Parts: sequence; C-alpha cells; structure tokens
Amino acid sequence: MRPKNVVLILILFLIGGAFFYRPLYGFSELETVTRLMEMQSAPHLSRESKRLAEILNQAVRYYQSVRDYKTVFYKMERSEKGELEPVERIFLKFEKPWKIYMKWLNTEKKGLEVVYEKGKNKGKLVIHQPNLLFGLAPVVFLDQKSPWVQKGSASYNIEDAGIGAFLFDFTSAVVQASKDKKIKVNFYGKRKFKNTSVEKWEVIFPDSKNKPGFFAYRIIVFFDEKHHLPVQMELLNWQNRTTGIYEYKDLKINVGEDPEFKKEINHHLYKVYNRGR
Repeated sequence: MRPKNVVLILILFLIGGAFFYRPLYGFSELETVTRLMEMQSAPHLSRESKRLAEILNQAVRYYQSVRDYKTVFYKMERSEKGELEPVERIFLKFEKPWKIYMKWLNTEKKGLEVVYEKGKNKGKLVIHQPNLLFGLAPVVFLDQKSPWVQKGSASYNIEDAGIGAFLFDFTSAVVQASKDKKIKVNFYGKRKFKNTSVEKWEVIFPDSKNKPGFFAYRIIVFFDEKHHLPVQMELLNWQNRTTGIYEYKDLKINVGEDPEFKKEINHHLYKVYNRGR
C-alpha cells in the first residue's frame, strides 16, 4: 500500500464521528446563561422545560470553572448502510482554552492518536499512528480544510468535539426551540451508573427538520447530578431512529499536571502537545 493511501485511510478514520458538532447560534457563555434565566421565568413553558433550563444553567456555570478534564469517550453510530456500528472507546483529554487529545483504544483504529490546539500548528491536526509511513514519520500534520479530510464530511470540525461543544450546542437548540414554542421536554427521574447518580431527560424538537441549528429531532441526555454536565446522550433523527449514542465514563475534572497522561501519549506527539508551556 502506498504511503499516500495510508494517510488517506487515516484521515477517513478521523472524520467518521457525529460527536463533531457545528456551533448553532454562537451564543457566548454569558449570553447563554442570560437566555436560560429568561427561560426559567417564561410563562408559556412547562414545569419540565423550566427545570431543564435550571439544570443547563448550572451546567454552563460549572463548565466555566473547568480548566481541563480527561475521560474515556464511548461512541456508537449508525453507518451509511443503516446499521449501528461497534462501540468505539477513545481516551480523551481536553484543556482550556482549546486543546484536545484523543487516542483510540479499540477497533481497527486502535493506537491512533490525534492532537489539536486552536491557534497552533497552523490550524492542523497532529497525528501519530503506529507504523505510519513505515515509521518514517512519527507525527503527521494534516490541514483540516484538505479535500481528503472534508471528503463526505465537510461540516465536521474538531473544534466542536467534547463535552463543552455538546453542552452549548444542545443548550442553544433548547433556547431557540423554547423561544419558538416548538419543544417538548420529559423528565424520567434519577438512576445510578456505578457510583454516579444521573438524571435522565428527553427533549423533542417538533417541526425542526431542515431548520438551521437543530442536529437531531429527539435527544435523550443523562446529566451527572454532581456537576450537571451531560455524560451520556442519544441522538435520534427525524425518522426517530438512533443515529448515535455517546458516553463519557471515568470523567476526571481539573486534573492539572498529569504524569499518567505523559505515559499514555506518544512521546513525539507529547512534544507537540506540550509546546509553548
């Protein structure tokens, strides 16, 4: 297999995730909090909608205090053939203002590592894959705007990955749908995931098909009761079919200096990740 084809296959691995969301309305954190507070006092909204607005407000406020986090990210998505694909496990580390590291732990992508930092490396993804180009290139820099990267997935953007991206995109959709009086909210109570207590919510966006800003017809979300961040979500399309299930397990927030991470990441990639500190 020629090196060019190896890189192409590697790129196609990267663009297959619906956890990359495009920002919907571009609200700042302050604007988001303000709009959520307005929701809580809106006379036309149901009690469940107002309670959801309160939880999202708490989540957004808590996220403001997050400096970094690491987690094992699970994702299962529906393929173009219509079948749900096997669950992928990805170690994910995020640092503010905007730096992300991902390492695939299973499937044929096992060992693939990606680093992206906003405003650095000329906006390129930095990638390490065992035996990539026969070991001649420890890391590869890929332009996000490359036709290869965007092939079939032009709307994906790595800057929309992670807990914060979903939180703000979901919140923005909830705010907009509430304003339009086109929202249905259901609360299904509390439950335990191992040592974590969560609340299960369902949000439906009627008449939202083909409207800018809505990335699903129905969303089922589990919020961690401790910090109210979304830790599991299921997205369903306008045919009410599951398109993706995503979960953040073993979430550790504000880790700071992390010797374990230094052992996890490829040492060539770590130099890029740590550059500028």
